[in-house]
Amino acid sequence: MKHIKNLIIETERLVLVPITMAHAGPIFKEFTPEITALMYPKSPDHISETEKFITESIEKMDQWTNYQATILDKDNGEFIGCCGLHKIDTTAPEPGIRIRKSAHGKKLGREAVQWLTDRAQENLEFNYLFYPVDKDNIPSRKIAESLWWILQVDADGNEIVTICDTADPGRKFNGVEYRVYKKAST
Repeated sequence: MKHIKNLIIETERLVLVPITMAHAGPIFKEFTPEITALMYPKSPDHISETEKFITESIEKMDQWTNYQATILDKDNGEFIGCCGLHKIDTTAPEPGIRIRKSAHGKKLGREAVQWLTDRAQENLEFNYLFYPVDKDNIPSRKIAESLWWILQVDADGNEIVTICDTADPGRKFNGVEYRVYKKAST
């Protein structure tokens, strides 16, 4: 993943480009409370929050701790969403995905997360990729399950649910965890 701020990737239907301020408008517009209801962080109340997120994402790419991309339609360049691979300097990097409402159900999130998973397997040293999802966020859970990520369960086979505070006062994240382990080198 050399030159991470210049990393542009094409998948079958998508182009993933490093996030820039040029993406602030679509991100602010599309990531409504409906889209982020079961995600962290919450949707921004003002575009300045989106701009802060972009600035921090770029800083983290400069520090080689994060890759944050905007997802565009390969055919027409239309904004689809955002994805990232966070904490890439740890033993448990964390993919993340947000797709605009009108693009749901087209398996575009799956395509982006598959790319992130494949690139991490090829380019990063880690024990496992960590994908926390609110237990009620069925679309995000479907992404993990369709890619054969392993749901973490207790000794009785019950989902391990972690309740976390979020940046939104009074809101809790009831997370389940999916993992995919590093493949052995051949």
